[in-house]
Amino acid sequence: MFYIYILYSEVSHIYYIGYSENYKRRFEEHNHSERNTFTHKHRPWILKVVFECGYDESKAMEIERFIKAQKSKRF
Repeated sequence: MFYIYILYSEVSHIYYIGYSENYKRRFEEHNHSERNTFTHKHRPWILKVVFECGYDESKAMEIERFIKAQKSKRF
């Protein structure tokens, strides 16, 4: 099962949208990984919402791109 997850950084006042088969593991990685990534710079992250999106990874990627393309915090 793939999931879309949305994180929020209170420090930077930004959202991050991602997809994963294991959103709990990814959430931990975003908050604790030593790698220098975009999410590393805006810690700590809060998990705001998780959506199940089925077993098709390409569908999860399509939904993630759609949400990111909205460029709207209200969305």
